[in-house]
Amino acid sequence: MSIKCKGIGLAVAVMVATLFSCGGKGSESNQEEVDLLLLDTIPVDTLTKEEEELGLIEEKAPQLDGVFNDFLFAYLHSHTLRKERTANPLPLEHSERPTELLEDFNPEFEFSFLSGEYFTTLYGNVSQMYEEDEEELEEDSIVNLQRINLNDGTIRNFRFLRQEGHWQLDAIREATFDDDELNDFLRFYARFCTDSIFQNQSIANPLHIVIQDSEDEEESIDGIIDADQWQTFCPEVPSGIISNIHKGQSYGGHRIVLRKSGLSNGMQEVFTFTKERGNWRLTRYEN
Repeated sequence: MSIKCKGIGLAVAVMVATLFSCGGKGSESNQEEVDLLLLDTIPVDTLTKEEEELGLIEEKAPQLDGVFNDFLFAYLHSHTLRKERTANPLPLEHSERPTELLEDFNPEFEFSFLSGEYFTTLYGNVSQMYEEDEEELEEDSIVNLQRINLNDGTIRNFRFLRQEGHWQLDAIREATFDDDELNDFLRFYARFCTDSIFQNQSIANPLHIVIQDSEDEEESIDGIIDADQWQTFCPEVPSGIISNIHKGQSYGGHRIVLRKSGLSNGMQEVFTFTKERGNWRLTRYEN
């Protein structure tokens, strides 16, 4: 059976992705529509007096501060929530020079890498992927939303901290692949997604696949194919700038699961990479 996205977070993402695609980035009318549609999911204590006076809140809205993904998607598309939940000034930490304090942080620009058709998350194994979907993190938890630039080898970490029951963006840290525990994999993947010859050489033979049955969307086909048949499926491999929502996943160094989650629907693709004899290979593909 095809993998489906779970939770309120994706439903919110679908709604806002539709709004962005209809009017383009930066549209004031679209921003107003997003804020209004999110009023019934944003914590009441983040609403302005003017919004409350609209009479759109009849009862206390559900809190979004439990499951991080629910909070994140509301934060990304609500001006009100971003203003309330972003430290000001916002520390920008560098590895080789003093920390800056940003007083003119522009979230629309900074988070534009999440306004496309999908986002990605990296896991150390499949169990981590399923366990984290509905996980409510404890107090004082830290989540790093990572902007990974495969073109220049840089990582921008947006650090969200949960204190007193509320998530807040409290700092940004600039880093490079060399500073990250996934350095080896990220360097491999940056080449894998841009070099077709290298990609073909990095496919396990045989390759394990689990794909949706074209004749029955409730069923899937589980089997193996020869490596040279990989191009037949022609999946869009994430490239350029990708994301990673790092909630403390542990990476053992020999396996990485890359999940590609669509924003316009509930479908997902899962790429499993395994390091064998010192070389990374795609060993499983699932849609």
